[in-house]
Amino acid sequence: MVKKIYNILFIVIFMAIITLPLIKANWTSGGISEDENRYLAEAPKLITDGRFNDKFTAEVETWFMDHMGYRKHMIGINALMHYTLFDRIQDGTDYHLGKNGELNYATDEMILDYAHLNLRKDEEIEKIGKSYQIVSDWLMEQEIQFYYMQCWDKHSIYPEQFMTSVNQIGNVSKTDQIITYLRDKTTVNVISFKEVLLDSKNKYEVYSNWGDPSHWSPRGAVIGYKYMMDIINKDNNNVYKVLSDDDYNINIVDQGTTLNNVIHEKDMLEQFEIREKHSKRVETFEDTRCGIWINENVDNRDTLLLMCDSYFGDYIVPEIAESFYKVVLIWADYGEHMPYYVKRYQPDMVIFECAERADRSHMIETVANKIIGTR
Repeated sequence: MVKKIYNILFIVIFMAIITLPLIKANWTSGGISEDENRYLAEAPKLITDGRFNDKFTAEVETWFMDHMGYRKHMIGINALMHYTLFDRIQDGTDYHLGKNGELNYATDEMILDYAHLNLRKDEEIEKIGKSYQIVSDWLMEQEIQFYYMQCWDKHSIYPEQFMTSVNQIGNVSKTDQIITYLRDKTTVNVISFKEVLLDSKNKYEVYSNWGDPSHWSPRGAVIGYKYMMDIINKDNNNVYKVLSDDDYNINIVDQGTTLNNVIHEKDMLEQFEIREKHSKRVETFEDTRCGIWINENVDNRDTLLLMCDSYFGDYIVPEIAESFYKVVLIWADYGEHMPYYVKRYQPDMVIFECAERADRSHMIETVANKIIGTR
């Protein structure tokens, strides 16, 4: 009798495992999986272009695997098993664990950056460097200051936290090549945050262990902001306000990243909130990453054209806006249109900032060619 009950129970559980994913399937076609960062399979068609689809059976299987019920939960369970049992992030993502379990973000190109396997040829470096010089000289002719600012990805500040499966060849990256050339062979104002972050990492978590692995930590961002503003102030007789820690409310909160809705490690980091914010965002463009800030509370009437990416745009634009009368933020993706924005907004200063993984040297070459073409 007991054996019969077990057999019935086993059959019921087995049937549930088979049928519930089908009953709870998402019968829509396509869509996007945020957990896997990819498009889901479209519903298969038996007839395509008037002919029988000989791949129909395989496409049905692919579609069902993408749309079966409880799929999100299964992905989470699978990811948690990989992390707990094998100390690795589920395959198919750009997240990787360091030797002590630190979270890294690394695309295939970023792995090449870390390994120094994509170094530039001398003629390429020279072409990029001369392009920056042309842009700098062109702006200087209009009495506009120009700064090129280089942000660095986590692996350049914490190489010891990168995946042990990747070997690093030498100590010079393709970004190091450009910074060295600009500093040694041009008059371009270069602000690189690498040195100050390396100096600070023994005291602060300037890139988090388990927070957002694709940017600097809030403390790292504040260190970078103060560093750049001190240099700019030195070049401008200290006319700009620079925030200090006393200008913030600082709280310690968990900023650890959650992956697949189930994997989470605490990372207690400082969170900064400006106590008295004087700048106001007065205009937003169609691309909401761009905008204009006005600050009536400063002792200058300077306009800053800030062409940046998420290292600045998502972290320190509020701080920068406390220093200038007007800040025009244009996302660096539109960098090749710099001459247009300079003409439109007549800035007193232009800052062009790039993340290490966002190689926009081709944009500067385009801008330089535009400038040459107008002469």
